[in-house]
Amino acid sequence: MPVFAMSQEENTPIRVEPGQTFSLSFQGRPGTGYNWTLAAEPDKELLEFLGETIEEKKKDPHRVGGDETFRWTFRALKAGEAEIAMKYVRPWESDAKPEKSHVFQVKIEAVEQE
Repeated sequence: MPVFAMSQEENTPIRVEPGQTFSLSFQGRPGTGYNWTLAAEPDKELLEFLGETIEEKKKDPHRVGGDETFRWTFRALKAGEAEIAMKYVRPWESDAKPEKSHVFQVKIEAVEQE
């Protein structure tokens, strides 16, 4: 299963095939109160959310909260283009601007065989 890491840019383009399962990998520090959430629901005709896993990394004693690697797993349902828009927020600060935002631009198409 392919795993696509969040790029340093504001968006990450990825390409998968219809029926393929893939994961998005990104860093967070939930101990600070911030967490990655969906900024908008992905197109449910094109993408199915399968679940999330969290891997805790080594804690830095000089920083609040430990780094964690989050993996969100999806299945591409059919050909098309969709976005997985994310925001890094404190859930209780509903009116606050997100600390960060990111978009995975998902292109779903069959690979042509020669």
